[in-house]
Amino acid sequence: MENRTGTTFLIVWAIAICVTLSPAANGAYISFSRDGVIQDGDSYDGVYVYGNNTTVQVKGGNIGKLLSYDRSTVNVSGGHVTSAQSYEQSTINISGGIVNVPRIWDAGSTINVTGGTFWNVEVGSGEFNMSGGQITGMGIFASESDSVVNIYGYGFVYYPMPDKNDGRLTGFWYDGIPFSIEFRSDAYQLVTLHEIFLDSAPIANAGEDQTVLAETGAMAEVTLDGSASRDPGVNGLVYKWTWTISAETYKAQGSNPMIMLPSGQHIIELIVNDGQADSQSDYVLIDVITLAEQIEKVRDEKLRLLDQIDIMLAKEQQVNDALGKLLADGDYVALAHKDIVTVRQAIHDSMQHQELAKLDLERSIEILQDALTYIEPPVEP
Repeated sequence: MENRTGTTFLIVWAIAICVTLSPAANGAYISFSRDGVIQDGDSYDGVYVYGNNTTVQVKGGNIGKLLSYDRSTVNVSGGHVTSAQSYEQSTINISGGIVNVPRIWDAGSTINVTGGTFWNVEVGSGEFNMSGGQITGMGIFASESDSVVNIYGYGFVYYPMPDKNDGRLTGFWYDGIPFSIEFRSDAYQLVTLHEIFLDSAPIANAGEDQTVLAETGAMAEVTLDGSASRDPGVNGLVYKWTWTISAETYKAQGSNPMIMLPSGQHIIELIVNDGQADSQSDYVLIDVITLAEQIEKVRDEKLRLLDQIDIMLAKEQQVNDALGKLLADGDYVALAHKDIVTVRQAIHDSMQHQELAKLDLERSIEILQDALTYIEPPVEP
């Protein structure tokens, strides 16, 4: 005779375990006493999490009430939760998704927020830690005198607003995203602000290399540009510029100092300090050229253009000669006589234009050479 009672119990027990571990089907309420996952497509009016070693991952889906008890842990990274409540020293970690109202009721219970979007937060006798995310609605309420609210960020500014609420706190999270949080019912009195000081050293940027003309004598006025230097901790920077001329060291300060340099190439070092650490060195090359050197550069460039025109004229002449031979021989192949004449005329016009440009270049080169001779007259033997 079969033991139907025992078999039925085992089947029911197995089904219960499967539902607890992997809630694939949607339902009104579900309880977790072991680890589990809620994901996209799941929808529950209520989710209950129990047990010291129980961890539930909420990656998506829709949840009405999410309640954690008995030192359990819930990690919310996605989905939509209307109300998330922490009891009996349990922990809810929120890094994403939408949680309309996170609530903490018991001492020892904790909600940690590093991301996500919220309407308002209610803190009873527990601890609320926030280092990311956005509160877009009414703000933070702290109903008990032993409530703990920790805000981690930098650049904090508090604006009292007694007519409406406690006030508004603005600042930036660790990743540089700005935030604005309203506080209600004396909640700000229970807040501890934790200013983040990043360990990363500042980063120096000495700017782009420059070629500068020495207009007066052999000296040039040069403006250095270290404005692109940055500090991850958003602290003020001190700029230290250093360079060497004839074995003598020179220094300057500020993000955009103006300095005087003689003709020649100069490598200038920049180090920035944020009050805690120096950056690594960054370098910029400043090439100071005299007026004569500048004229020589312009002249040489025009000479290169002149060579290019000669090459172009030679190629156009070759094409023109070939078309002339076609006309003379009467061997048009598939080309019409008028088309060949039109092309030859276009080439002829182009060559005339190139010849005129060549004459202009030659005249300008002569002028530049005269100016160069005037600036630097030849040394008499």
